[in-house]
Amino acid sequence: MRKVWYGKITFKKIILLENRIGVGYTMKRLSLILLVLTGLNASGSSVEETEQKLSYLHKQLATSTDDARSDSICEAMRQVWISSFENVEVFDYPFSQLNFSTLISKDHHIRLLNWNLPYRDGTYKYFCFLLVWDDTQKNFTWHELLDTMHEPEKPESRFLTTEKWLGALYFEIIPMTRKGKSSTYTLLGWDGKDNLTTRKIVDAITISGDKIRLGANLFEYAGDSRKRVILEYSNEVSASVKYYPKKNCIVMDHLSPKNPMMQGIYADYGPDGTYCLFELKKDKWIFMDEIDISQFADDDSKPYRDPRKVN
Repeated sequence: MRKVWYGKITFKKIILLENRIGVGYTMKRLSLILLVLTGLNASGSSVEETEQKLSYLHKQLATSTDDARSDSICEAMRQVWISSFENVEVFDYPFSQLNFSTLISKDHHIRLLNWNLPYRDGTYKYFCFLLVWDDTQKNFTWHELLDTMHEPEKPESRFLTTEKWLGALYFEIIPMTRKGKSSTYTLLGWDGKDNLTTRKIVDAITISGDKIRLGANLFEYAGDSRKRVILEYSNEVSASVKYYPKKNCIVMDHLSPKNPMMQGIYADYGPDGTYCLFELKKDKWIFMDEIDISQFADDDSKPYRDPRKVN
């Protein structure tokens, strides 16, 4: 049997190989190449090289039509990130070439590296690394949030852990309180969920030393306290959830079913033309319904781009 040796694997060689054999050629071989690439070349890479690798892999993910191949690409992305965390520059580097979430909080204490994997059945899996900056050490520690894709009952009333994370693609970090080694942040996220509904998730994360907890008793909703807020609605419509820092408010479309008989069937839900909000008062988000939206119609109002359309 003829033996082929590719020599040291580099990005140029991977790209040339793909151009020669085609992306669809032997999925297992291409997946193996991706994993070998991360194993051989990720360690000791500069942040620029890390960005190049991740950009390449994410573009492959965007064009993948096979779930097994997509899983392999995401595993390769995970390994590139993990290897890169030896470099302190990762925390502040802009990663402007990456077409997924790389948020840094305004207090420079946490960073989220976050992307999603769309499966062919319409569901999504989410990946997220949390970086926590230490001002004393001038370095960061990292934690991985794991999307088990098995949602707990009544998720709005439960604390969760990094091993049981309610996966989402985050688009906003809102610093809340920071007392000693403990700090809390509100997170706004998008979840494609399935072929019927989409969700916006207003969650919270608390960092206390090395301990991470998801969910917090921050949301006062019509006399009820919740750990997080989940807005679920039909895939046929879009719904806005936007943070206004000057007013300390999270403004949301109010959702209701098109047919009153469909109460609780979220595939029939959508914006009804009214608005509601959570206002930050004494470290709590207080719910207010039927607000006057005109006071929030300012120039910084930018619609959130639905990741489903990108994918």
